[in-house]
Amino acid sequence: MDSENSYDKEKIEVQQPDVKKQGRRRRRILYAVAFVLCIVIVNTVLGFVLIKPGLTRIMLHELDEGDYQCVVLGTSHGSYGIDADTVSETSGKKTMNLCIGGEYMQDSYYLLKRAIRKNQNLDTVVLDVDYQYLVNVPKDSVSANFIYNAYPLSTDKLSYFTDKVMRMEYRATLFPWMDYRDRYCQIIKTVKTKRKSAYRACLASTVEMDPSDTYEGKGFISRNRNCTTKTDTLRNITWDESKVDADSIRYFRKIVKLCKKKNIKVVMTTVPVTPEKIATSQETYDEIHNYIQSLADASDCQYIDFNQTATDEFTPKSEDYWDYDGHMYGDSAKRFSKVYGEYISRAVSGIQS
Repeated sequence: MDSENSYDKEKIEVQQPDVKKQGRRRRRILYAVAFVLCIVIVNTVLGFVLIKPGLTRIMLHELDEGDYQCVVLGTSHGSYGIDADTVSETSGKKTMNLCIGGEYMQDSYYLLKRAIRKNQNLDTVVLDVDYQYLVNVPKDSVSANFIYNAYPLSTDKLSYFTDKVMRMEYRATLFPWMDYRDRYCQIIKTVKTKRKSAYRACLASTVEMDPSDTYEGKGFISRNRNCTTKTDTLRNITWDESKVDADSIRYFRKIVKLCKKKNIKVVMTTVPVTPEKIATSQETYDEIHNYIQSLADASDCQYIDFNQTATDEFTPKSEDYWDYDGHMYGDSAKRFSKVYGEYISRAVSGIQS
């Protein structure tokens, strides 16, 4: 009997340390979960009160609601140079302009995935290529994830996060509001704006823009001629093929592959820049043209370089642009977009330009 009691005591003494260890382990897990929840809550609150409404969110809302047949992917040259409504009229395809300043090929790929999911009739993708985005590696900073931040919650956003954001510096990954941390004095104004019905309806009136700019919908920003003309400096074109970003080319190929898988026609373009810009380095620009043309040929895509395509309707002139880099005034963009739509229509039909 005594031996049985001693055995039970020894068993209890052995179990007690195990129970204590399990309790400590559970508390550590709870503390870790609570810590993560605190970060999520704080990030959500700071994001709401600091991050000002942007056009990317509005454009993605328009993309989801539009049922477009054609989307244009590209950079700020396209956002100021391509009027989607005019392209729709001349191409015969309902078009959405998804060109955004700061949009690299990786961003274009995920915008394309969203477009495919939300637009059942999508049959044409136009990829407008700015050579600067091929040689300039995306910045690893808190300001480089604004397209991701506006991207709707989805499984695609999760892969977008792992492909891009997790590879950025930790502040961009964990604290997306940090690029706005110096705008604390505008918190009240930002919160008031986000509480309005216009914000919930994704109206452009909630976005603070340059006084010379008007957002005309479907991705087109129209710059009026009241702004100061060409405040930037005319610089030579710089190009080094050895410095082309490998990731940009990899995502370019992923875009083409995805489109072919979905039976979507891909057309490549380059929106024209100022004649002065080309004239400073004509030989260098010819090298750039040949490189992009080789990308198009290797992917079996038609490429239309509007720097080499003059028409009666639109021949680029210095007065068509508000800077030397190649951003058009709104009225110039509308004239150009008519030509742009016609060329897209011909390319989709298989007519060589």
